[in-house]
Amino acid sequence: MGTRLKDIIFDKQEDHLYEDERAMRLTHYVMAERCLQVEMANIYNEYKCGDYDTLAIILEDGFKGFHNMEPSELINEYKEVEEKWYDLYETNQHYHTVCEDDPINDLEKENIGWVMLEKQQTRF
Repeated sequence: MGTRLKDIIFDKQEDHLYEDERAMRLTHYVMAERCLQVEMANIYNEYKCGDYDTLAIILEDGFKGFHNMEPSELINEYKEVEEKWYDLYETNQHYHTVCEDDPINDLEKENIGWVMLEKQQTRF
């Protein structure tokens, strides 16, 4: 007998939903946070240029929020902003910190560990 999909419990903060182009295994929560970070950067950068269209559309029409999206919707949204998110990350242009559950933090820790190991090895 099969299992109905609605009977499967999916934890948005624990279960991986998607693997991105850089082999990061992302949860629903992390993907929503990344989409939010890109949208916030876009709104802020538009504001600096005197453009309020995106913010006006959100306020006029409402926005259900990335965290409330169905998995397929969120995957589509994320695919559209993935490259921009990494660009913002690599150029340190996020307007708030990366969420602590984001696997990019593990990569950072790993890189710091390698740098420290290399420094120790050059001393000898």
